[in-house]
Amino acid sequence: MSSIEFHIGASAIRNYKRLSYEIWYALAEFIDNSTQSFFNNRETLDAIYEKEKEGLEVVISYDQMGKTLSIRDNAMGMDLDELRNALRLGNPPSNPNGRSEFGMGLKTAACWLGDVWTVKTKKLGNAFEYEIEFDVERIASGDVELKVIQRQKPESQHHTVVEIRKMHRQIAGRSLSATKNFLRSLYRIDTREGVLTLKWGQDEILNYDSNIAFLKAKNGEDFRREFDFTVHGKRVYGWGGILDLGTGSAGRPKAGFATIRRKRVIQGQPSAWRPRAIFGQEDGTNNLINQRIVGEVHLDEFMASHTKDAISWVEDEEEQVGEMLKKTFADFLHIAANQRLKDQVLPEAMVSAGVQQVKTDMEKPEFIDAVTLNEVPTPEMVKAENQPIIDATRDSSPDQVIKIGEFTLNIFHDTSYSPNEPYYVCDYGPNSQEVSVAINTRHPFFQEHVTDTETVKLYVLLCCLDALAEWKCLLKTAQVEPKTVNSIKNDLMYHQSAFAMRDALE
Repeated sequence: MSSIEFHIGASAIRNYKRLSYEIWYALAEFIDNSTQSFFNNRETLDAIYEKEKEGLEVVISYDQMGKTLSIRDNAMGMDLDELRNALRLGNPPSNPNGRSEFGMGLKTAACWLGDVWTVKTKKLGNAFEYEIEFDVERIASGDVELKVIQRQKPESQHHTVVEIRKMHRQIAGRSLSATKNFLRSLYRIDTREGVLTLKWGQDEILNYDSNIAFLKAKNGEDFRREFDFTVHGKRVYGWGGILDLGTGSAGRPKAGFATIRRKRVIQGQPSAWRPRAIFGQEDGTNNLINQRIVGEVHLDEFMASHTKDAISWVEDEEEQVGEMLKKTFADFLHIAANQRLKDQVLPEAMVSAGVQQVKTDMEKPEFIDAVTLNEVPTPEMVKAENQPIIDATRDSSPDQVIKIGEFTLNIFHDTSYSPNEPYYVCDYGPNSQEVSVAINTRHPFFQEHVTDTETVKLYVLLCCLDALAEWKCLLKTAQVEPKTVNSIKNDLMYHQSAFAMRDALE
């Protein structure tokens, strides 16, 4: 039987610059190697660090003018055999269950970032430091021999330095800020647990702000809950919670679930994973759930993408994990979507902007004419306008019946009403224990301002409170006196808000 030997041409490395990396994920390949070197040799390095009065440190230095980038660590370092293995394409590492699992990251990330790169490494206990230079164009042209420079060094030294020159991409402005923020997020657990000091330059430490202000329940406990379940035999664990809207800690960039694999964030804030089952359409909408639900999901047994920027879900794994999270946090989702803090104060600028918009609308000529020129209808005219709607409600079944003790509130929202008819009409008698409210959903104000379930709820609620205030005033005083009606409505509005809050926090 004949056979064909499979070869990968050296020119294939030119394609590495076309990989779909972001700068922070390319840099993460080097940090993954550094941290895994520490984890593989933790007992030895911890003893050395104690003598050196140091800890694991990775320093990223970038020279924009010189177009060079370096990543230096003080982990275990590599001897010559380990360096050879690290430079072999696709050669699996000694520990395939760690962060450096594909045997690709050093080469692909370095070639993606620049055309020339060097590795200088010195292993603890070894007498020599080794250095190689990798020129992408030279290697791609067929000159695949890498010359090794060997230097004698004290055995106590231990480090690895990767330097990249002739860079394809600049790291400046927004790109620089985003890179630092994402690196903070990706290595939040290592820095949180004191395993790693991650620096940009010698002076800037990249720590992630893990202080989260959670919404508190009535008993003072945080709305935060841990979870642990399996999907297709794979463990999924972590925590979820509700951000406190009133402290400024909530918002879309701070919400979502960070996916974490082997204690390294795969996808985190400000672009955290938003499972469709919880957050809705792809990437979520900008509702309260998308601003307030936050958490961390550990997926150690799941696959990661080649560039380790996403979980490589198999079959329906993503949907199953999302559904389990939705089930686990069903009560949190309801509270996050509906709860409002009674002491929440909107920023003054926001209030002023809203008042200014009202001013602009009310100073328009057509509104001025409506206030100053339109005639006030007589009681007979109002009755004639309302009576057909009242008659229609008496001859039909309500769309919704609300029982308030012995009292009944009937709601009608017939879409056959004309846009020119009143926004709502109520029907009651002075001794009646039943009030009917007909809401005109074709009214121009409804059509313009009511856009979702929350605004429908607010519109219907205000119509009902108007009707209840009038009915109660008439029942108690035998007349409808405007200021008394306003006072009754104010009381109902206060209690309605208090009840909604109590239900959300219990």
